[in-house]
Amino acid sequence: MPDGGLRRPIRLLHLSDLHFGAEDVEALAQVYAFADRVRPDAVIVSGDLTQTGARREFEAARIWLKQIAGRAIVAPGNHDTPVLDVTARIFSPFDRYQRYLKEFDAVDRLVEFDGGRIRIAAINTARGVQARRNWADGVVDMDDLNAALALLSDGEEDAWRILVCHHPLVEPGHSRIAVSTRRGYEALERASAAHVDAILTGHIHDAFAHAIDTAARPMVQMGAGTLSTRLRATPPSFCVIEIDGDTLVQQVVHVEDGALEIRRNYVWAADEEPPPP
Repeated sequence: MPDGGLRRPIRLLHLSDLHFGAEDVEALAQVYAFADRVRPDAVIVSGDLTQTGARREFEAARIWLKQIAGRAIVAPGNHDTPVLDVTARIFSPFDRYQRYLKEFDAVDRLVEFDGGRIRIAAINTARGVQARRNWADGVVDMDDLNAALALLSDGEEDAWRILVCHHPLVEPGHSRIAVSTRRGYEALERASAAHVDAILTGHIHDAFAHAIDTAARPMVQMGAGTLSTRLRATPPSFCVIEIDGDTLVQQVVHVEDGALEIRRNYVWAADEEPPPP
């Protein structure tokens, strides 16, 4: 990770689980206004942009992403498959996602900021159907992961490397929504070996930061809350991630009663051990 100096901080808005079709209209309006004020470098959405994968939901998500301040970067979630169209869910689960959101999709792509100081790539951990009871759980395809890690691992040794996916690779420990991501622990090991610093996820509808002290190097898994009306333990929320030199800060922003409540949730300086989970 780079040294500090005269470079300006990079500010990322991390959103997840917008669930257009079950969106919280007031919360989304607050996020839009907040982005207009702070002018982030990017707006990262870690999946579940729609509720049922309907065309009208994807169109609403596309319009919203095109209008928000900051470059929109997205990865798909399990709700971004056509839930009510079983044939499409089985044979072409992400065709609609690609049709409407391809210009924002970070899967199989590298997104860079500040001349490569920040490197971002994504994988798809969602599936239309699975041979297990909970089809909504995550799966890591190791070939897809290796391709994303190859994109991230190029560049300067001290660059910040960020992997985006919908499902937490391991359950953060306080989730109201159970998390069981196949090959998640192996994915963490490979990400650590590739010098990934942060993994941005969603799915559980409440924001968190979970420090992971692996054998290879320290790493943090961070989740944004939901901006929908669906199940959650906290008010609608999103995160602000600021990277300034060798320091990363995550702030959680709750939207409640027409106001924003901002609290610092996680701080990690690269030359220090990360805080305990």
